[in-house]
Amino acid sequence: MTALGKAGSSPHWLYRLASALAILEGLIVAALGLFLILNSFFSDVEEPSAWIAEIAFASLGAFGLIVAGIGLKKRKNWGRAPVVIANLIALPVAYYLWTSDEKLVAVLLGLIALPALVSALFAIPQR
Repeated sequence: MTALGKAGSSPHWLYRLASALAILEGLIVAALGLFLILNSFFSDVEEPSAWIAEIAFASLGAFGLIVAGIGLKKRKNWGRAPVVIANLIALPVAYYLWTSDEKLVAVLLGLIALPALVSALFAIPQR
């Protein structure tokens, strides 16, 4: 047996890493959605339809990432695609933040998104 385990199978730590990072990302997105809700109590919402759309998007994104993370934890193949897609979106956002002089946020996002993407890509289920 190789260091990677059985042929056609990925090591368990890849699933755990991808799962933990996806759940962490989902919790961060949920916290941002909660911030939007709480912020509406302390400031005037100028565009209510955009505000509602942002909260809905954050809620669905958080739910999707958390469910995908749980799926990866259980080594389900369907959990990989949402994590890969979300992080393929997150990396250009991190680049945009970097070019917008939001360097700290860009680095933090990249430090979560890149290992989540790589671990989800290489967490290949055994056939």
